[in-house]
Amino acid sequence: MFRKTAFVAVTAGLLAVVLAGCGQDSLTTTKSTYTRSGLVASVKGHSNQKTVSYRLDGQKTKTAKVHNNTFIIQVPPKTTRQTVKLTAGNAKKTVYVKSAKRLTTYKQMATAYNQALIGSKMTKSQQKAAQKLQVQGAALKKQQASMQAAVTKAKAQVAAGGSEAATGAASLQAQQTAAAKLQTQAASLQASQKTVAAGMKTAKAKAKGELLPTKAPTGVTNVLTTKDYKIRMNVQSGDVMGTAMIVPTKAFKDKTRQKNFGTAFALLSSTSGANAKQVMKKFGKETKSNKSSTTTIDPIVSKGVHFTIGVSSSDLFIFMTK
Repeated sequence: MFRKTAFVAVTAGLLAVVLAGCGQDSLTTTKSTYTRSGLVASVKGHSNQKTVSYRLDGQKTKTAKVHNNTFIIQVPPKTTRQTVKLTAGNAKKTVYVKSAKRLTTYKQMATAYNQALIGSKMTKSQQKAAQKLQVQGAALKKQQASMQAAVTKAKAQVAAGGSEAATGAASLQAQQTAAAKLQTQAASLQASQKTVAAGMKTAKAKAKGELLPTKAPTGVTNVLTTKDYKIRMNVQSGDVMGTAMIVPTKAFKDKTRQKNFGTAFALLSSTSGANAKQVMKKFGKETKSNKSSTTTIDPIVSKGVHFTIGVSSSDLFIFMTK
């Protein structure tokens, strides 16, 4: 009788432990530290709860849904390591997202990109005129600086008196003649500047809808959407951490749409710090040799910028990171 009672007691105790275990809140992750893939780092894990709450570096708590005991939290990387604190019921866990390098600042990228795009909309004669104006303007500034230095020296010589005074006076006379000539050149440049400015105004109107916003976005957002492509960025505190182009595969069947994409891709490449010519050549070679509609093309690296390319049945994805 004693043995039977003891057996029942032990069995009941084990059952209680098993049932208690089944009722525990569970929370696990696939890694302790995550790195980005594309524009974000995907924190993955499992839980028996309906939702998982998380906080990034002490910020406001957010919630991720759990599907089939699995959850994914996408964390845009920054230049500093991030701490992610997870909670599922009574279960808690802390993981980390590695820091990443920035491509450039958004202000630098947007300014350079927009200027180059507007320039590409100008006619060849207008482009040549703008380039000539730039060279002449730089030369004029250099001459002005040299002249000012010569005038300062000449005045000092006149003030010193003696034999140097005559030299200084002659130099001042020569600078006055040069100044008159410089004024004529400046007047000619101003006329050319008006012509170039008019051309740029027309080109800017043509580029409307294709320019990057001047105001820096925050987080992962579509900064520009056209019928030929989308430009998505992860911008953190004014730093461009990564850029993505999403292009419909149909766009490659139309020469005009293909050209529009090519121009935008080349400009994004160069403003990210890469060699655009080199990248475009490799990109053309890789996409031409790719015969599958759902695959990943070999990555391209140029001057420290990594280009990861993926293809689906409907879109081409190009990620640019460092």
